[in-house]
Amino acid sequence: MLNVLDSQILGIFHGLRTPYLDHFFASVTWLGSLWLLVPLSALGILVVWRLGYAPMLSLHSTYLPAALLLASAAAFTLKAWFERPRPALFETLTAMPVDSAFPSAHSAQAAAFFVALWFLLPPALRVGGGIVLAGVVIAVMMSRLYLQVHWPSDVLVGALLGGACAVLLRVVFLPKVYA
Repeated sequence: MLNVLDSQILGIFHGLRTPYLDHFFASVTWLGSLWLLVPLSALGILVVWRLGYAPMLSLHSTYLPAALLLASAAAFTLKAWFERPRPALFETLTAMPVDSAFPSAHSAQAAAFFVALWFLLPPALRVGGGIVLAGVVIAVMMSRLYLQVHWPSDVLVGALLGGACAVLLRVVFLPKVYA
């Protein structure tokens, strides 16, 4: 049943292909890449420190990179465990990653990073910021489907995994910081 639903959803994304969307989703997918998120999370340490929210390399300032790295490690551990093949229903629009499909590391990393970033926002910015950040995570998830490099269930579980990592580490790194 899941394989049928996964295949049908990938078929829908395949049917949406246009040159504009090809370019858009090939660009958006980078928002879930460690090549972008690791430097941004290191920059986050500096921003938290420079704004006076926490000392350099404190638990508070290292929360963002910790959430990202935990989600990435968890995703790659599960990939090695499950070894789910990547979809081969339609031509991909990017090089097919060599690791297995389940769960989507891009989705896990994006969710962990942007959920953690949301927790770091001042309470007054959380509603609007949450909408924007959720939109980014959803765009990364959709990019993995549009590019045909993941099954929908890979993407969903990856995002849930990343969000869970950010929430779990919030308890350790940001105890009672924000209401």
